[in-house]
Amino acid sequence: MKKLSPRSVLVPATLLLALSACGGSGTESEPADDTPPTTAESSASSDAPSEEQATGSVVNIKDSRYDPTDIDVAVGDTVTFKNNDAFAHTVTSKEGQELEFASGNFTDEAFEFTFEEAGSFAYFCEIHPTMKATVNVS
Repeated sequence: MKKLSPRSVLVPATLLLALSACGGSGTESEPADDTPPTTAESSASSDAPSEEQATGSVVNIKDSRYDPTDIDVAVGDTVTFKNNDAFAHTVTSKEGQELEFASGNFTDEAFEFTFEEAGSFAYFCEIHPTMKATVNVS
């Protein structure tokens, strides 16, 4: 058996290491962009609801809160209330309002309600009465 010299092993190993560091996965990466995000980019990555969400027709239920707490819709719009918590909530109109609605208990589901008349309609969760919000219909 032929004995290899240390140099005959180190040179190919060094070349292999250098080539693998340069080659990566075969995809080129883009240079880092140190430009601060635009207003649209920064608001999209924010945890705060965007203006579109605040006036849209979806209310998310998460961490025992309605988000947004106030939503503006047009007469005839359907609002979807999505329960993202692992436990039940309700969407129940405040007693004595001209327009009444009640989802009953629901978990991991959505409740939809179409608002056919103008007005400001408060609602709450019967299970968690501190959860309160309003749908403003115009």
